[in-house]
Amino acid sequence: MHKKLKLPKKICLVCHRPFEWRKKWSKCWDDVLYCSKRCRNNSSKLGSKIHPSFSKESK
Repeated sequence: MHKKLKLPKKICLVCHRPFEWRKKWSKCWDDVLYCSKRCRNNSSKLGSKIHPSFSKESK
């Protein structure tokens, strides 16, 4: 039996919900910032409301 217990997790920049690694993100996991297409589309509407500690430049 295969258990998915130790998958990496991140917090979505828009909805602040945790989301886990997906196989389709295997090559670009470091670049993934949003949990869904909906959140990615809504990120432009939020503008500067995204917390600065989540920005890519602060790494």
